[in-house]
Amino acid sequence: MNQPQDPGLKQTLKQSLKTILTVAAENPRTVCVFDLDSTLFNVSPRTQQILHEFAELHKPELKKVEILHTDWGLKESLVRAGYKFDESPELHKTLRDFWVDRFFTNTYLHYDIPYRGAVPYVQRLHETGCEIHYLTGRDVARMGVGTLEVLQKWGFPIREGCLHLKPHRSMDDHVFKIDWVVDRFPITKYPPEISPVYFFENEPVNINALGKIRPDIHIIQLDTTHSRQEEVNVPVIKVSNFYIEEDK
Repeated sequence: MNQPQDPGLKQTLKQSLKTILTVAAENPRTVCVFDLDSTLFNVSPRTQQILHEFAELHKPELKKVEILHTDWGLKESLVRAGYKFDESPELHKTLRDFWVDRFFTNTYLHYDIPYRGAVPYVQRLHETGCEIHYLTGRDVARMGVGTLEVLQKWGFPIREGCLHLKPHRSMDDHVFKIDWVVDRFPITKYPPEISPVYFFENEPVNINALGKIRPDIHIIQLDTTHSRQEEVNVPVIKVSNFYIEEDK
């Protein structure tokens, strides 16, 4: 379920997203780069499925725990349900290992659901001729096949060379992403007045790193969930989903 928005704020968010569509339609050299987890896709159903499977095998009462789209991983939902990590550390370690072994795999990606409006929004950008890229901290070996399958399943526009995953799981997400953006879109070839670049991302660590290095790039923060390591401290456009049609 998406968080409720103030009606005035909602109109502002709609206009911001519509503006990007307008820019893309007027400028054929516009680029949009999208993160996947917690940006285009709500990953809480993935964690919910893994928790359900763990509960069936080890602790049935965990079936009552609900993973919200604002949760990061498992801990927040368990604490909200009243579980204390210091009282059963072995259980939580077992659950954490169970989750890690499944969350970062091709199979479980199919439980992800696009955020409201994500598919039609990216489709509309693609129709303008905008250059679309998907840039994710997922790694090729464990999640490459499933990532492509899920993008195709939901109808996101795909072309050769548009999907970019980490070559190896050991790479830091923010280092991989920032290096890729900076190398792929040097300001000398992509000046903002000619080739505007829009970067859609939920994680403040990545947002802050890019914003400091490339303030010319327009950053759209998906206000969904994040690692809680940092708060955003660079200019962004903040949205909670991609729904821009008139309310019905």
